[in-house]
Amino acid sequence: MALSTIISQDPDTFIAAFAGSIIFVVSAIDFAVWARLLLFAASMIVGLICSEFCAQVLSQLSHKLLGLVLNVPSGVGAVISAAVAVRLLMYLTTRPKKVGSIFDHRFSKGEK
Repeated sequence: MALSTIISQDPDTFIAAFAGSIIFVVSAIDFAVWARLLLFAASMIVGLICSEFCAQVLSQLSHKLLGLVLNVPSGVGAVISAAVAVRLLMYLTTRPKKVGSIFDHRFSKGEK
């Protein structure tokens, strides 16, 4: 709670970003401990920074898709953005056995 006053975030947003980061760390058992700690920190930072944006996107999606007018709190946006951010980055940089990474496929077309 003391860190949330230093960072000037709402306590619920800070706790939600922490929870989203914990969700990531618990599910990422295929990484070393030091890598999980670094990814935890990145997930926490993204959760804090993108909480308002993600909450607004969720509000708009609920209105467009379901016809519901919802005011999604920033804490929900923090959980979603913290849990999804690093997973999305990991998805973009993984190398499947035969296909390769999305980045490799895009940038290596000219090279043979």
